[in-house]
Amino acid sequence: MRHSILTAYIVLITAGLILLANSNFCLAQNTNKDAELELIYKSVKFEYDTISNVMKKTDNYESEKSPYLGGAMSLVIPGAGQFYAKDYWKTAIFLLVEAGLWTTYGIYQKKGNDQTTSYQNYANSNWNVRQFADWLKRENFSSSGSIEPNTPNLEILRAQINVCLTDPANNFTHTLPEYGAQQYYEVIGKYQTFIAGWSTADLNYVTRNTYGTYRLSQVDYYMNERQLANDYYKNGDKALYVVILNHLLSAAEAAWSITRHNKEISFKTNFEVKNLYSVKHNRYSLTPFVNLSVNF
Repeated sequence: MRHSILTAYIVLITAGLILLANSNFCLAQNTNKDAELELIYKSVKFEYDTISNVMKKTDNYESEKSPYLGGAMSLVIPGAGQFYAKDYWKTAIFLLVEAGLWTTYGIYQKKGNDQTTSYQNYANSNWNVRQFADWLKRENFSSSGSIEPNTPNLEILRAQINVCLTDPANNFTHTLPEYGAQQYYEVIGKYQTFIAGWSTADLNYVTRNTYGTYRLSQVDYYMNERQLANDYYKNGDKALYVVILNHLLSAAEAAWSITRHNKEISFKTNFEVKNLYSVKHNRYSLTPFVNLSVNF
C-alpha cells in the first residue's frame, strides 16, 4: 500500500510540474511550443509508466504471501505465521501467550508431583498392611485362615490378603493393588474395606459389622491431600488445552491476516495530459488528468 501511495504522490508532483510548465508557455497558434510541450508530455508519460510498473512489481512481490504457509507455520509455532506476514506485534502476543501457558503447565506439574510425593509418603507412614492383615484374621473373615501377618515377603502377604478379599462370602468390592501403584494409593483411602489399616483407627470399634460406616478424620485428610495433587494436574491439563487452542487461533489468525493483506486496498492510477483549447483564454494549454481507483 505504501508504494501505491507513493505512486499517487509522484502523479500529483508530476501534475504540479505540468501546471507550472503550462503557466510559462502560451500555446495559442504556436506549433513550435506545441511540439516542445508534446515532447515534455511524452517524457513525463514515459517516466510515469516506468515508475508505475516498477512499483506494481514491487508491491506484488512484497504483498503476495501464502495464507496456507502462514497458517501451517503458526500451527507449529504460534506467532510464526504472523512473523511471516510481518505483523510483529501479533507475533509477540502469540509467543508470549505460548510461553506463559507452558510455564503455567510446568508450575502445576511440579506442584502435582510434589503433592503426590507428599501424600504417598503420608500413606506409607500411616497405612500398615500387616495391621490390616491382622484385623482380617482377627475378625475371622472367610478365607482369612491362610493369612500370616508376619510373613517377611510382603508380596506373599498381599496375595494371601487378596484371597480373602475376593471370597464372595465377605462381600468386599476391591482387592489390594500392587504396593506403590497409583491404584494402591487410591483404594486404601477411598474404600472402607481398608479402614482398619490406618494408624489412628481404633480397632476396638472397627469390626466386621462396623467397618463400612466407621469414619476416620485421618482418611479425610489423606483424601483431601490426594485430591489437591489431582487438582494441580488438572490445572496443568487445562493449560495444555489452551496451548492447543493458542496454536489453532494463531494458525487461523495468520491465514486470515495474510488473506486480508493480499486483498488489501490497492490503488490503480491512470495519468494523461491533454492539449485542450480554452475558449475563455483563446489558447491551447496542456491539462493533466489523473484517474485514481481504489479496489477492496
